[in-house]
Amino acid sequence: MLESLLKWIAQWRLPLWFGGRVALSVGDPNDTDAAGSLKWREYRTAERLFDAWSPVADSLWEAYHCPTLFAALDQIPEEKVGVAAEDWIPDWLRSEPPAPAWLDAQTWLILDAPPLTSIALGAWLSTQQLCQTVCTFDNWPHPAGLLRSEVALAGLLRFAPLVAQARQRWHKGLPPVWICDSGRLGTRPGKPKDFDNRYYLDDSLLPGPDLLRQNHLQRVVYASLTLADPPTSDIVGYLHLLQKQGLPVFRISLGSEPAWREGPVPAGEIPAPVFSAQGFFRSTAGGFGSPIPEPSASSG
Repeated sequence: MLESLLKWIAQWRLPLWFGGRVALSVGDPNDTDAAGSLKWREYRTAERLFDAWSPVADSLWEAYHCPTLFAALDQIPEEKVGVAAEDWIPDWLRSEPPAPAWLDAQTWLILDAPPLTSIALGAWLSTQQLCQTVCTFDNWPHPAGLLRSEVALAGLLRFAPLVAQARQRWHKGLPPVWICDSGRLGTRPGKPKDFDNRYYLDDSLLPGPDLLRQNHLQRVVYASLTLADPPTSDIVGYLHLLQKQGLPVFRISLGSEPAWREGPVPAGEIPAPVFSAQGFFRSTAGGFGSPIPEPSASSG
């Protein structure tokens, strides 16, 4: 996977500024990380940050750890790179709740929430030795981006030292936790002068049910901010398939500590998919993201 990351870095040539605007900034360069230190600055390269969050080397889950967002880091000046503020972290998670008893070696957890919530929770679980992290951020950041992907980068940097330290004690038998951005589909199509970096989770980021079973994963827990939130539409078809193949799917809310402590509940019957991938822009370097050009003037 590291070779793939370096290859993508070499391919990335689209500038991270647009039409002469100011270059992209990530987080606060003067803030401290989740441990109250400046050690996060050691992870300001794509290679170091990617490796910190990567599953155990040669594990099955390593192939699903998406390099796109990490690769962009080497194109941003160091003085414009920083960490996310602590006030982005859910209050209940800052209180360091006990590790959940329901998250066992047979459970695959998908965190599908705003990126900093997913990142903070994934980091905490990984430091509890309950899972190994898999990031699914498959788009490029840009000042004119429809999605503020730099927010996820700032979150990854904030927790990088803690996750990197925990990773030294991970083993291949730990189940994975998928870290996702629930806003990845965006709220509108791109317009001229936008950078359309909306994306969806495709088959390359979602393991099949047979693969899950072969690796002793017997149930899937889909986590969103509230149980009232339907699953993000690009993953509905996948969850529907898992149910049809006999893998039970559960839901859990990330909105409060009691819901997290009490554990997941059955998802009920998940409907057939209605998602369309039309209108999303893949980058020539891989992943998603493309500038939307001005319409060509008619020659009359």
